[in-house]
Amino acid sequence: MAYNGQMNVTNLLEQGVNLMLLGMGMVFFILGVLVFVIKGVSSLILRSEPVVETSEKPSAFPGVNEDIVAAITIAVQRYRSK
Repeated sequence: MAYNGQMNVTNLLEQGVNLMLLGMGMVFFILGVLVFVIKGVSSLILRSEPVVETSEKPSAFPGVNEDIVAAITIAVQRYRSK
């Protein structure tokens, strides 16, 4: 194409679409690579991490759920901190 001082609107739109597709393709590719890298690192960390054994301690009050006690404790601490 010879440059004659003005570019054709069709050529400008074509270049814009090509640039848009190139940019979107690069973003898609980089995000895809990032997903695989994060999954790989996550699996390596989970393999090397020691297994934590949880021991169930007997509750002082068998009818009370420990999750409820923890929630009440947090609520009281937040109320007292105000």
